[in-house]
Amino acid sequence: MTFGKQETQKGYFERINKVISFINLHLGDDLDMKQLAQIGNYSDFHFQRIMRAYLGEPLGAYIIRIRLESSAQLLRLTNLPVQEIAMKVGYENPTSFNKAFKKRFTISPLEFRETINISYQHIKKQEFMIISDQISLQPKIKNIDPITVIFAQAIGPYGESASKAWEMVCKFAADKKLFGFKTQFIGISHDDPTITDEAKLRYDACIAIRKTIKPEGEIGVKEIPGGKYAIFRHKGAYEKFMDSYSYIFGTWMPESGYEPDDRPGLEIYINDPEKTKPEKLQTDIYIPIK
Repeated sequence: MTFGKQETQKGYFERINKVISFINLHLGDDLDMKQLAQIGNYSDFHFQRIMRAYLGEPLGAYIIRIRLESSAQLLRLTNLPVQEIAMKVGYENPTSFNKAFKKRFTISPLEFRETINISYQHIKKQEFMIISDQISLQPKIKNIDPITVIFAQAIGPYGESASKAWEMVCKFAADKKLFGFKTQFIGISHDDPTITDEAKLRYDACIAIRKTIKPEGEIGVKEIPGGKYAIFRHKGAYEKFMDSYSYIFGTWMPESGYEPDDRPGLEIYINDPEKTKPEKLQTDIYIPIK
């Protein structure tokens, strides 16, 4: 894509980031295209063409997909009534929600809740000895303060998108001299790979900051919400994350008395993957709970 004389590449990405962030924070609200165009400071005429070029799909289709995939995660991970979930993702009419959900997943929301349990399958008691080498079976429960971060988002298979996002955000942080001895590196995997197509998975690479930084190009600034989290220590390669998440949501969560909250989960990386063997890597998985 080419950019006009008055539209720098950095400004282009800053404006798109503002629109995407607004959508993610307001899935339950009426998202008007004119309002979104104003947020991005685009004309109505060009706005949807620009967003389609960036997202790889029409903006309206993107919003519907994110709403439905978010609802699928809520159906899988919570006991909320279907109607309440529908409202959370912007569907006031349960019939419209059921119809849209069935079109996307070929089954109704209730059938999905009853039958779909692919990524978080129950881990049996005799498997604890295997999984316990990889994850702390009992988490620390902790209230944390909000964390201000710079971030870069990349879309695609998690392995590829994470590398791309970290390359972008680390270059920015190095240029701005933001690294310190206790710098926190935080990953946010927005989508469940058993629900969302691999090519559309969203990953944020985040670095915690303490001084005021303005968004610049593909680098955004946001606040990760504070609150109560269950913190699990994952030991080993990042490729094994799914096993740990399966234990957390398939075994620990149902027996814990907690429910997952709708804040994003976090992966806080303890050591440097470029200097550490995969089997020695350590990651704290923060699961928002209530």
